Amino acid sequence: MTLAEIADASVEQLRTFAESVEVVHRREVGSEDAPALTQRLSFSAVADGARHELVQSQVYLFLTDTEDPHKRAMIRLALTATTAQHDEVLEEFQDFVRSVRPTDDGAED
Repeated sequence: MTLAEIADASVEQLRTFAESVEVVHRREVGSEDAPALTQRLSFSAVADGARHELVQSQVYLFLTDTEDPHKRAMIRLALTATTAQHDEVLEEFQDFVRSVRPTDDGAED
């Protein structure tokens, strides 16, 4: 499955509980060895009886296993905020995304 197909599936999943889901922006980034995709969605949802206009930034990353380069994991990171708050917290989210790396410390969850 491609990153675009995975991102499309996320949009459809969001449509099961949110209204007016729109893909505002989508871009493939990264490299051939470490592909990634970013997308920004806008939608409205009702919480506690009130309608909220929301924005969700999603990042999809393929990370290569540090011990076996033939194995990869796909990670989805998402930031959801009100339209008014989104740009205020986006830089921190981007810093977080840049910090995501595979490790080879052998730690098990």
